[in-house]
Amino acid sequence: MPSHDADPNLSAFDSKCQPMPPPANGQGRLNGCPHPSMQTTAQLSVSIERFQRVFWKKLSEGRPPIGVVNPDIYLPVNYLRRPFARPYVEPEDLRTETVMTDYEFAFAERPVNCDDWIPFAAPWRAIPWLEAWCGCPVRFSPGSLRPDPICDSIEALTGAPLPARAEWFACLRQQTERLAASAPPDCWVSPTILRGPSDVLAALCGLPQFLCDLRDAPEVIAQAAGRIHQLLIRAIDMHFSVVKPKYGGYGHIFGYWAPGPTIALQEDVLGLCNPNLYRDLFMAYTGEAVRHLGPCVFFHMHSTGFQHIRHVLRIPGLAGLQMTIEANGPPLADLLPVFREILEQSRLLLFLDHRFEELSAVLPHLPREGLFLAIPATCLKNEAAFLRFTKNHWRADV
Repeated sequence: MPSHDADPNLSAFDSKCQPMPPPANGQGRLNGCPHPSMQTTAQLSVSIERFQRVFWKKLSEGRPPIGVVNPDIYLPVNYLRRPFARPYVEPEDLRTETVMTDYEFAFAERPVNCDDWIPFAAPWRAIPWLEAWCGCPVRFSPGSLRPDPICDSIEALTGAPLPARAEWFACLRQQTERLAASAPPDCWVSPTILRGPSDVLAALCGLPQFLCDLRDAPEVIAQAAGRIHQLLIRAIDMHFSVVKPKYGGYGHIFGYWAPGPTIALQEDVLGLCNPNLYRDLFMAYTGEAVRHLGPCVFFHMHSTGFQHIRHVLRIPGLAGLQMTIEANGPPLADLLPVFREILEQSRLLLFLDHRFEELSAVLPHLPREGLFLAIPATCLKNEAAFLRFTKNHWRADV
């Protein structure tokens, strides 16, 4: 098992964060193009100290960290510089002249720069990496990249070679190494989206077939899930063998800073299912991932499908939950007891993709300790609006 310890030359972060050394050997360039540093060392030090104090240590000192998010980063297919020429994407199609990085697309110019959103770049998140590694063809159409299913029966799944296409894993490593070698001083290289075993199985089989197999052949699903889980662990280990801590910690595509290696696990398809299916077939793999990586692992959920939340909260050592608020989910007032339950036991990354207009009524009843808010830039359009928002809710604790 590879070591995930922090860089011994970087002590635990404190408020006297030292400036990053000047770029060398092409550092500070993404894909060979120079980028001005977006945030100063002083700005980053304040945000990281706030993450450590209010979010990680859960102290009642100051406001929680808040990130203002360009909502277009949730559609990474828009990073394409030009459409692909063929209907299926192959690893050799992912070139620097073809796809922008996260930093190029969303961070070089931001209307709010005094928030706590941690800049990142990750291997292109539009690619379903684990699904492709397991053999799913990656279909391209305008505005979409998706995995095509390849197992039309439980027998096909039983006999499927996992992994099936090693070239996708090699491509993931190459992208990770390129980003790590070229990230600007204010940019953290994050793990990309790596979906959990249930989501990958739903892609391999197609959702209707997967749901039927859950009922008819749970033992086969559990065995395949274990094989996919091992691939997930390999991908995580590869990432942190390449990416080292910066400013004493790590960044993530969810915009937070962590004192140790971090990732957000997910089993989105199980939001459609009885929560006991997660408990019986997949929960053990979440727990194993937490034990393997350490105390900075989160679990991603949507407000439209979080029935298995109490099972997830029982996993020892889990850092917390990330919840994305959906327009067709419950109102924030109805979710307040859920938020409070999470924060009493753990931490909450709360993404207000929708329903920001309901937030002011909920915040006075929401503990700040262990909370991170991610708010679309369409709701806080400039620094004046951001400062008004923070002062209205936390007064002098800004």
